[in-house]
Amino acid sequence: MFKVGAGMAVEVLSFDLTGTLVTNEFVDYFWLELIPKLYSEKRGISLSEAKKIVFKSYDEVGDRDLRWYTPSFWLELFELGVDARSAVKLVEDKVEVYPDVEEVLEELSEDYTIIASSNLSIEFIEVALSKLGRHLFKAAFSCVSHYNSISKTPEFYAYVCSRLSVEPGSVLHVGDDPEKDCLNPVKAGLNAILLDRDFKVSRSRCNIIRSLRELKGHVDKLAKVLKPH
Repeated sequence: MFKVGAGMAVEVLSFDLTGTLVTNEFVDYFWLELIPKLYSEKRGISLSEAKKIVFKSYDEVGDRDLRWYTPSFWLELFELGVDARSAVKLVEDKVEVYPDVEEVLEELSEDYTIIASSNLSIEFIEVALSKLGRHLFKAAFSCVSHYNSISKTPEFYAYVCSRLSVEPGSVLHVGDDPEKDCLNPVKAGLNAILLDRDFKVSRSRCNIIRSLRELKGHVDKLAKVLKPH
């Protein structure tokens, strides 16, 4: 553990999923390829025609609507005859883990409680964790499925801390979005580190790392700096 703030020790490491631990490929494939494919097979129409219909429906609902992020809503709307968990599991082989993730999670899990905090629905989270190693994660939280929010707001992070029965200052969140993974957790009293693999961010309220391999060293450095003399 390392101390931050007013002597608070970090005990929990919270990780975003897509863009941080896994790529977005499996999620994109589900929405852009699998749903249209299932629709075309169900209706007996071409894939290109199915995509036009499905994508038009996506646009009509819009990404400000919670249902837009929920696989079960679309599977029921299109009457595809498959439950959400079974459908999402069909893209499990599309889950791609970043090369710097496995060794880092294994090492950090020895000293910290690891959780996932994501705006994916729980079905996507479960598939991602099965590839990452479910045993490494104490818990997983979805703002969509557990908090009925389309985004990881400060209130969502407060909810996560409440569910874990920990103080916000004892949690360090790591993610790739400057607002959802940096500003919002900080507003909720958490600590945060911004992961910027593509060197898109030059300034941030959070410390920036370019690879997860930097995280352990960053944590150790803070521990050394803040260690009482």
